[in-house]
Amino acid sequence: PHWAWQALYAAGLLLLTYLLIYLRKLRHRRLPDPSVPAPDDGAAPSNNGHRWRRIGHFDRPAYCGVSGGAAMLEGAVCQHCGLCVSDSELSVAVRAVPCKPVALIPSSSSPSSDADIEGTPHHWVEGNLPAYSMCCVCRDACGEAGRLCDLRCAWCQRCVHPDCAQLTANGAPSTRESGEANKINNADASQRRQLPRLCDFGRYADAVVPPHCVQLSKPTRRRQPSLLSMVRAPRLPAVWRPLIVLANRHSGGGEGDQVLQRFRAVLNPAQVLDLSEVPPKVALGWCRLLPKGVTARLLVCGGDGTVGWVLSAIEELGLSPPPPLAIFPLGTGNDLSRVLGWGPGSSADDLDSVDALLSNLANASVDRLDRWLVSVKPSRSMLLSRSKRLTMSNYFSLGVDALVALNFDSARRSLPALTGSRMINKLWYFGYGTRDLWERACRNLHRRLTVILDGRTLNLPELEGLVVLNIASWGSGCRPWGSSASPTVSDDSSSAKMSNPASSAAQPDAQLHFRPQSHGDGRFELMGLHSSFHMAQLQMGLAPAIRLGQGSNLQIVLRSGSVPVQVDGEPWLQGPCTFTVAHRGQAAVLRCATDKSQGL
Repeated sequence: PHWAWQALYAAGLLLLTYLLIYLRKLRHRRLPDPSVPAPDDGAAPSNNGHRWRRIGHFDRPAYCGVSGGAAMLEGAVCQHCGLCVSDSELSVAVRAVPCKPVALIPSSSSPSSDADIEGTPHHWVEGNLPAYSMCCVCRDACGEAGRLCDLRCAWCQRCVHPDCAQLTANGAPSTRESGEANKINNADASQRRQLPRLCDFGRYADAVVPPHCVQLSKPTRRRQPSLLSMVRAPRLPAVWRPLIVLANRHSGGGEGDQVLQRFRAVLNPAQVLDLSEVPPKVALGWCRLLPKGVTARLLVCGGDGTVGWVLSAIEELGLSPPPPLAIFPLGTGNDLSRVLGWGPGSSADDLDSVDALLSNLANASVDRLDRWLVSVKPSRSMLLSRSKRLTMSNYFSLGVDALVALNFDSARRSLPALTGSRMINKLWYFGYGTRDLWERACRNLHRRLTVILDGRTLNLPELEGLVVLNIASWGSGCRPWGSSASPTVSDDSSSAKMSNPASSAAQPDAQLHFRPQSHGDGRFELMGLHSSFHMAQLQMGLAPAIRLGQGSNLQIVLRSGSVPVQVDGEPWLQGPCTFTVAHRGQAAVLRCATDKSQGL
């Protein structure tokens, strides 16, 4: 019988869930997680500053930094300093090997104190050097002996032979009995004739917040993480623009976690913040701690939703001047990233070396992005509905476009495991768009709408969707408006006729001339969609958009029924109401000098 098959299916699903939970617990039982919970808690005594990441199988030969010996198959690596240890030596590493420090200014020093620390010493880590490493003194190859050998600074990433540094042990403490790393960390500075004792942070100097410029406050309660209390400007470099990295470790199907790890290895770990642990308003406290005249740069790793979240936090905090924001795109559409030249999509594999990205950030120019206030006021008949106020950076839409986003959002909430890949997400969008070809759930939408653009009422052609564009990219890279200001013939298939509200008489057909589209001119673009099939044609460049007009103030009245709505990817189903779009302000963003938007 049918109910028996349903019961069997439910039992199989429960068994599979139990098996997955058991395997996950078994995996975590092998090695307890000693990670520091707070990214700025570099002085956590329980871990000596380390933040460990388990490695089930090293993809290249790795040697334990405590005991040396043969290559390991599995173990743990510190995300901050790169120290590799075996499972059996983890407790020894936590006790005996300090990680690179987050802060060097004593917590007892007052902010007004003139006491200054000379600088940050190199933090040498022995062995496990990157492939094709070269000694910064003799220019010969490093780390090719097939064992734990040679040294790498966890700050400037320079590599060196112990002999080239011309150092002696002098009874220095060691990870192992003959560990070169701790000998160099503690050897007398006079014996380092060819290598300075203090680190200059190399090619990352303008982006790193040096530990000798950071002070942490003492926690007031037990197990409370330390907090940043003061940041000073370093003497060098002359132009210092610290980089604050914000990412959600769950973004991009787990790509966000790998991105965080790559930046923790080259920057001060306190500069790299996980938005799943620290909300943007707290993370942006960095901007208030920096000295006057120093403006941080933000790198947001995520999709358009994460970028909008951070931009809203900047507005709410009233930061002046606002820190400019760059994007490392990990979302599905990444339309804002495409417009600003940061590319259609990235992954952690693109950060094998962060040099290229940091170089692009150094050469990026500051641009302005309009921000729009979208107000939703329900009609009097909808007494139980509440008004909404949202901020738009990319686009706002009603109808068939928002319906696809609403269906995908429902699928993502019910089946999160099946929406973790960018390609799979696009297949979901394609499937829902194709289904609407037959259902046509938003047919005759134009009959239920009254649209007033800059005081003029539009006579709408037959539509199933209405889109307000702030940026040139829409729907994962499509440019529906076009890049020129060429005239559009005003007919039922390509544009709308305008009428004077006082006379309600439609103007005769004429050519409508539009300005070049820009995301910083204080104007938006309004376009219409015939159907889901029209959306597909736009994506493939086989049909023009229905260009309705440009303006800075918009009112849309939904007289009856419910319609799907989305603002920057946040969809919902809306009943009769009045939508109002008005200019809210501008945000500072960084435009990549090397345009990577060819994915359009």
